[in-house]
Formats: sequence, C-alpha cells, structure tokens
Amino acid sequence: MLAIDFGHPVFEAPVAEAITTGDLDNFYASAKEIDQLNLFFHLEASFHHHLNAGRDELAAHLAFLTAYYLFLPLTPPASYPLALPYIGQAVRLNPLPEYFEWQALIQKGN
Repeated sequence: MLAIDFGHPVFEAPVAEAITTGDLDNFYASAKEIDQLNLFFHLEASFHHHLNAGRDELAAHLAFLTAYYLFLPLTPPASYPLALPYIGQAVRLNPLPEYFEWQALIQKGN
C-alpha cells in the first residue's frame, strides 16, 4: 500500500519508481478527501524535484502517474486539460509505448 509522508512532499527515487497506477487507485479508494487531493501535489512536487535533478526517466514516470491520477481517480473539473501536459511531459522525457497509449486515451477526453 502506498504510504505518504505529507511532511516530506517528495517521493524519494526508490519509492517513486515502485508506484503503480494500482497504488494510486487503492490510495484514492481508502484515503480521506483531503489526502486524495494532497496526493496530487505530492506527485507534482516529486515530478519537479526529479526533473530538476536530471532524472528524466523517473520524472517521466511521475508525470505519467500525475496525468493518470488527475484523469481517472481524482477526475476534477477540467481533468482532461489538466492531465494533458503531464502525459505530454512523460512522452517527451521517456517515449514508452504505455505513455503514448495513455496520451491517446487522455486526448479523447472524459
């Protein structure tokens, strides 16, 4: 299960690398609303931290997770335009087939 220390708003590399979309789904299903929202900011801060540190593949993974979390579990108003830049970053930083597939899904909107 995904454990988050909101006092330290960045997932360290080994933890970030291990996070899956299933972890995000499970967290969302079991967390309080404030923690559901705060997870987005934790993912975003982690993305920028690792991007600025030159860890492009890890930043791409975090950008993908951020896009996924915005688009599916969280689904705020305007989730499509909010998720689109993150999935674009994932594809740009590490053009994995999975990221391209999700980019196509997100571009369809919800």
